[in-house]
Amino acid sequence: MLLTELHRRQRSISARVMRVVLQVLLPFLLIPLTSQAWANIIQSIFPLINQARTESAILAREYYDTQRKNHVDDDQFDIDLPAYEYDWFYEAMFPSQKSFQSSETSLGEAAQAGFRAVKEVENGGRRTIRNAVDRDSSAVGWARVATGRETCGFCLMLVSRGPVYQSAESAGLNADATTALDILDENDAQAFNELMTRFHPNCDCKVVPVFDRMNWQGRDDYLAARDTWIEATKGFSGRDALNAFRRAIEDNQVDPEEFAVVK
Repeated sequence: MLLTELHRRQRSISARVMRVVLQVLLPFLLIPLTSQAWANIIQSIFPLINQARTESAILAREYYDTQRKNHVDDDQFDIDLPAYEYDWFYEAMFPSQKSFQSSETSLGEAAQAGFRAVKEVENGGRRTIRNAVDRDSSAVGWARVATGRETCGFCLMLVSRGPVYQSAESAGLNADATTALDILDENDAQAFNELMTRFHPNCDCKVVPVFDRMNWQGRDDYLAARDTWIEATKGFSGRDALNAFRRAIEDNQVDPEEFAVVK
């Protein structure tokens, strides 16, 4: 399986989730929800999210197997699909609760809630690959690659880091923006690598297993992103470097879509 097929099939899963979540939420745009009503809604859509997340994990498993087969000549490697619980989903959706407790919720806020649900679904596939890399002695790491849907400056910066060679279990999946910027300022390489696991709602990034440092899907785009980052951030460091990179994107000096593996 190529990354293009993974991307296409994952988008189909995600689109289905987005459609159903919006069907559930849109009737409440003008109806302020109590905390209990919100919890009931989240509980009602959790089975859909859990099932779709499992589908994403199985899809990622299939992708991992094909990539491994291309580089490793031995038996199929066992991969445990990551578990998921209602409490985790409720916590992930909590930022949208305040919007739906107001007297009027915008379509944009409803869409953002949908994107948060989709992120949880897609993270099932991302985590499957990261967990496999962590346990598979044949893998040398994993890389974050963009697929062209929505690649922000922060994402492209992480794409430019290339493969990560560290345990997935220690990764800071819930690092917030302030923590991310603090880490940039501190130049903490290990902590910075942990930010590779941070995906925002509507993020287009995929996780790709790396078995050969010189040959993996997305390597050419990573090298181009790395060179662009170096050029755009000359004379800057920490958060100033990220701000310089964002300015380059806003001024159309850098086009994130140029570094997407899937156009």
